Amino acid sequence: MELDLLDHPALPLVLELEQAGFQLRLAPPDRLQVVPGSQLTEDQRRLLIVHKRAVVMVLRCCDAGVVARRDAFRQQLEAVSAPVVPAFLYRPGIPYAPGVCFSCGDANERRTYGRCWRCALAWRLACRLPVSPDVAEARDHARVA
Repeated sequence: MELDLLDHPALPLVLELEQAGFQLRLAPPDRLQVVPGSQLTEDQRRLLIVHKRAVVMVLRCCDAGVVARRDAFRQQLEAVSAPVVPAFLYRPGIPYAPGVCFSCGDANERRTYGRCWRCALAWRLACRLPVSPDVAEARDHARVA
């Protein structure tokens, strides 16, 4: 069974590091940066390496663009009654075209049809679905043009 990101050891690790004054951020393409990296203990460094994919997903969940989309999608979801599910469109009217997110209009990393990573993650968070780092990463890499 897949471990939900909220139950993953990466979440308390990120919280512990931030509380200790470290800044964690992502640099494209999903390169984890820790400032000041020289102050990490060997144990902290080892845990970051072991849980890197999950730490990346935790940081993605906190991305301002993801949070804004999640809030918009949650409002859309609350505006309908089950079994209706909204389309989760951040900016309605975007054409369905390769390389462009049909929800927000942002460019996709590859020339694929579908949502960008922010919209894809945000609708899962809005629906309160489990977010597994392994499954999320596999979905990102499985999309082909």
